[in-house]
Amino acid sequence: MTEMHTDLPKTINEAIKILAYNEYFWYHTANPIKGKINPHHKDLQTTRSLAEAQYAWTEKQAKLAVVICKRYLTKFQKYGMDIKSLLDRPQYEQPFRVINFQKSIEKFIEDDVEKIELKFPYDKKLVRLVKLVKDCRGLPYGFVKYNAESKKWTFDQTDVTTYFLTLIAIRYDFKFVDETLLDDFDRVKKEIKGYRQPTARLLGNEIVIDNASESLQEYWQTNIKHKKILQQVDHLKEFGIATGGIKVKSYSELGYKIAHSDHPKNWIDRNTYTRDQLILGLSELDAFPIVMPISGDPYTYEDSEDWRKWLDAFERHGIEAPNLAFGFEMKEPVKPGMQEDPLREKWTEKMAEDSFLTLQEVYQLAKQFKYVDEKTKVIFVRNRIPRTLMKSGIKPKCSLVALGGGYYTAGTDNLKRFLDNLPKTLYYNDHQPSNYSWDEKIINKI
Repeated sequence: MTEMHTDLPKTINEAIKILAYNEYFWYHTANPIKGKINPHHKDLQTTRSLAEAQYAWTEKQAKLAVVICKRYLTKFQKYGMDIKSLLDRPQYEQPFRVINFQKSIEKFIEDDVEKIELKFPYDKKLVRLVKLVKDCRGLPYGFVKYNAESKKWTFDQTDVTTYFLTLIAIRYDFKFVDETLLDDFDRVKKEIKGYRQPTARLLGNEIVIDNASESLQEYWQTNIKHKKILQQVDHLKEFGIATGGIKVKSYSELGYKIAHSDHPKNWIDRNTYTRDQLILGLSELDAFPIVMPISGDPYTYEDSEDWRKWLDAFERHGIEAPNLAFGFEMKEPVKPGMQEDPLREKWTEKMAEDSFLTLQEVYQLAKQFKYVDEKTKVIFVRNRIPRTLMKSGIKPKCSLVALGGGYYTAGTDNLKRFLDNLPKTLYYNDHQPSNYSWDEKIINKI
């Protein structure tokens, strides 16, 4: 019998090589248990690629190696090789290789989710191409993130993102940090020969999607198929699938029109539809929780009137104070003469008593109801994404632009990107907004 290696690995590199190549996983003279182990077929290619790397690992490759070793820790331990201390305090054969390429593409694993990351300096054409992948390829909500500081786009890796992002990288001479992404691309390319655009049809009481990728079919079956038929129709726009020829009954007029619109951004004329009709439509589509971005300073007479109408409308539909969350600080309104601060006085100067009381009520609500949880139906935001929303893990389903005029969303680029990534956006005002200039999308009239 060939003598087996009996020392514990001193580096993660060595552990990966053992996992990739050893016919017998471990052998110890005092406990001669030997066994053959093969990584799962989904891990095999990546494990071999890491083991055969001709250069030092990047930091992301090193983290990926640790993730894989942790996945097989119990197997290591089963055959007498306890590498837990190494995984807790990883050691590597060489310092990390730093990628300084201006344009690079890389795949990695984060929280057991396969990702693709593109990094490039600002280029209008490249940004437009990447946004086309994000907006026009049927990616579910949350698949894409952008880091403005590091100029990085991060996508969940699917057949769709693998194919189109790799095409962009090849065409515009990106550096491939991990060339196994090209192998993934070749595999997908072979699979999509004869591909046709996904279409939807009504079969009985459910929507059936034809020509869809395996990942889309799996997502639809898991997350959408169990929903009411009108809600299924409403979800089609998230994947760029037209609703033409599908007509599903609805008990609310706006629920019907929003669901059957192929556009993710729609304008609702305030002179035609009431707030109650809008809330009823959102309820039928199960579109709560919603985000309501607020533009301007919410302290004028007009704003107090708008707040009053919205709070009353929400209450009529069972959405009360505990169902609201305020993601911004509101300064306390003060009547003229009560304080010497002229800045505060102008907010409520010559304001009627009932309007002033409305602002006082909103101020108290904003102080008391900040946290986002399972009961939250409406989240008010102003200049940034609320930290409580990020911590909650709650995923809003709709952006309703109505307060402060209802024509545009203010705030940071991060907030605008967050709102843009929601499944749909509704503008509720008395004049159709112009095209949404931030991402050049057309706002459709309901």
